[in-house]
Amino acid sequence: MIEQDVLFTYIGVFNSLAMGCVFLYLKYTKPKSWYPMLFTCVGLLVLTPITVVSGGVNSQFTYLIPTIPIFIALVSNAKYTWITALIVIVLVIGLYFSIGISPDFTNEIVPQSKTASRALWLCLSVSLSTMLGVQFNRVYGALGDKISEQAETDLLTGLKNRRSVMSFLQTAIDQAKSKNGQLSVMMIDLDHFKVINDTYGHLAGDLCLKQVAQLIQHSVRDASDLAGRFGGEEFIVVIKDIDAQRATDIANIIRLSIEQKTVSLNDRKEVKVTATIGICSLNSEQLTSIEHCVDLADQALYLGKKNGRNRVEVA
Repeated sequence: MIEQDVLFTYIGVFNSLAMGCVFLYLKYTKPKSWYPMLFTCVGLLVLTPITVVSGGVNSQFTYLIPTIPIFIALVSNAKYTWITALIVIVLVIGLYFSIGISPDFTNEIVPQSKTASRALWLCLSVSLSTMLGVQFNRVYGALGDKISEQAETDLLTGLKNRRSVMSFLQTAIDQAKSKNGQLSVMMIDLDHFKVINDTYGHLAGDLCLKQVAQLIQHSVRDASDLAGRFGGEEFIVVIKDIDAQRATDIANIIRLSIEQKTVSLNDRKEVKVTATIGICSLNSEQLTSIEHCVDLADQALYLGKKNGRNRVEVA
């Protein structure tokens, strides 16, 4: 039989080589969703030899095994968590059948029934910890999505907030450049909105903003376009893959829907609102930056204000 110190030397060298290879692989490759599972499997590979020679399923190291799927669930998804759990259960079964074949340096005599019970307990523990981890991952993910959505949404109007729209606009610019497409940006400003606030109060102004936001949202394509609140009484709309004429048509639909809308206030009073819209419509060669697109749309908006309001202007 191989000497204990020699065996542990071999195990140490094997562990060092395995972890070193994984480290180099992770360092020089792009991150992937299955990396946590790979790292855990290598960890199991490192843990297995020392577990085998210290009693197999009766080893004190096996108490770490049920925690492995929980770790994977925290850093990965349900699919890789269940795959890892299956690998761990196969490992436990292998440890059970290795007893009597591989050397046991603990020299502990454990009844066969107790060994079988411990192997069964380990398999059940792994299954339960996997279900717990997957459920936690689902709840945590749903909560994270909700928090993320709230962070990207304007609380008053329900539209996307300025930060979210700017992020979407940058993505849309990159896509238009890569696909040789077109992109249009609209800046929408409510005319004489300060008069509404001063005359009817800020709550009435908020009600106007909410109803106008709904009109704007209904006028854009849900799948590819985005409407958001830029700030105050200004809104912004990003529309992909349309030319200036089509963008102007959509802008006029929005303008007319706002003009024809009668905003009913809580005290049974009614208010009419109009809007001026500035459009920037560029092809892939003209697109440079977020700031450039917004600035051009802003210039068109102010030109529309100068030319009488309640109109659409194209930069």
